[in-house]
Amino acid sequence: MRICRGAPRPRRASDTRGAAAVIHLDLTLTSGTFAYRPELPFVPGTAGVGRVIGGEPALMGRRVLVRGGGIGLERSGTWAQQMTAPVTAVRTVPESIDAALAATFYSPMTTAWAAVEPLGTIAEGERVLVTGASGAVGSMIVQLAARAGGRVLALVRHEKQAAAVPGTAHEILIGSGPEALAAAGADGGIDILLDTVGGDTLPTFLPAMRHGSRAVLIGYVAGKTLTIDLPALLAQDVTLLPMNMVRRHVPNDVFHRLLSALGDGSLNTTTHPFSDLPKAITARTDGSVTSTLAVTM
Repeated sequence: MRICRGAPRPRRASDTRGAAAVIHLDLTLTSGTFAYRPELPFVPGTAGVGRVIGGEPALMGRRVLVRGGGIGLERSGTWAQQMTAPVTAVRTVPESIDAALAATFYSPMTTAWAAVEPLGTIAEGERVLVTGASGAVGSMIVQLAARAGGRVLALVRHEKQAAAVPGTAHEILIGSGPEALAAAGADGGIDILLDTVGGDTLPTFLPAMRHGSRAVLIGYVAGKTLTIDLPALLAQDVTLLPMNMVRRHVPNDVFHRLLSALGDGSLNTTTHPFSDLPKAITARTDGSVTSTLAVTM
């Protein structure tokens, strides 16, 4: 089906805009070092919101989220004024939700859901350490982990980031090493690490984790390589759970549950006009924005 990022028949200001997310996966793909290497010419963009202008009759004129089905990975993506997508890659979204918010919520909210529920399986009373807790994914993980019954320790590098941590965190730790945990009396008592920043975060906090604990590896904004002492890892008996949302199915009931939560202010979004796409890419690359990020039309 054909999808337009601007409404063909605008009815109000919010209808006239489409939006496309700008996420780390998009930038990884364009680096040329990722497992997915589409044929050129190619338009990136793995998620976006627009209006259907051709194809499935039942969806004509409907506002939809486009994500999955190889969009932005194996076929051209959402950084375009118009695009084609398989029916399996679209889901309708309410007219009431802001286009940029609808375009960007999927990645952080479904990633947080997978980290906390099917992958992390957080249980009541477990002590949970969330790194990058002020970022888009990290802040959602803090909220979902607390709802799952975990005792959430939210870690941020700088004091100014603490204000962006959701109020559901039980404790906010400031720092980048075990000393932050020790100050909170949590050294050696972590049941699960939910690491959204990557790099060598895991070996840094490995001594603070319980024997038989687990670590969900979610992001890599702090570095794409992990160096770890295998004897130390084996001695701690920590289970490594790498996160990959490219092929993970998100059930419709979960999708709508997460979508319905957008109205409570649980996710912040930064927008740029499409003409400023290079500026948006720079902001995503250098970490100057921690919220979700979209370009709009």
